[in-house]
Amino acid sequence: MPKMTSLGRAECRTLAEELQTVIQRAVNKYGLTVSEKGGQYSGATATLKFEVAVPAMAESRANSDAKLLGAEFSVGDTFTSRGDEYTVTGFALNRRKYPVSASRTSDGKQFKFTVGSISRAIAQ
Repeated sequence: MPKMTSLGRAECRTLAEELQTVIQRAVNKYGLTVSEKGGQYSGATATLKFEVAVPAMAESRANSDAKLLGAEFSVGDTFTSRGDEYTVTGFALNRRKYPVSASRTSDGKQFKFTVGSISRAIAQ
């Protein structure tokens, strides 16, 4: 692979994917998971962000957040909205209107939903 002469969006995505793989290998022995959380770039420098989590505790906390929101579904549940299938990935208590995060199954893109919209979709 040729050396990079600048850091743009494409280069940062390439680096983030490779770094995530390397970091995941390093934290596997501790039973942790790592995920990319974005970053910034300015041509000459880049700041890439990653999150390391304990899977069991993260899911347990997310499911307790679901109970606080009155949701009758949990992380990992799937539903269909407007013809696309989504998987619930988490809850954000600080987002009052759209507290549920879900990823579209076909491409992994993240979306925000209301508790009511997912409850209706699962009930169908």
